[in-house]
Amino acid sequence: MTHAPGRQAIHDIAALINRIDICVLASRAEDGQLHARPMSNNGEADWDGQSWFFAPSNGRLVAELRANPEAVTTYRAETGYTFVTISGRTTLETDPSLKRRLWLDELERWFPNGPEDPNVTLIRLDAEAAQWWTEDGDGSADLREVAATS
Repeated sequence: MTHAPGRQAIHDIAALINRIDICVLASRAEDGQLHARPMSNNGEADWDGQSWFFAPSNGRLVAELRANPEAVTTYRAETGYTFVTISGRTTLETDPSLKRRLWLDELERWFPNGPEDPNVTLIRLDAEAAQWWTEDGDGSADLREVAATS
């Protein structure tokens, strides 16, 4: 297993996850249960240690992250052998300009009123750790130094 320093691993992790459209994001409920759901991975955004997701402001995911901001995402490529997990802490963003900047038209399927809708929350996941498994080998990275400077 390769252990990559945080900043040096960012490029390699980005190359892996930017090709993957859907990931699974897990959060912890108040009763301690883990809840996971598929989320769109915006491959159009350059991954720099932060992942961005849109969710309903009044939904279970946002409520769980408000109570406990720790989360993990898992990624699997549709072809080949690529798996990635990224864990970290989330921040709930409501800034309309930031939501507009990261908005994709296909999100209107779930949010027909667009990014200005107050029931749309943008979730930022600041990566603290990552692990990956590929045909070329596997690795891990401590990304806490990256998250601290974000």
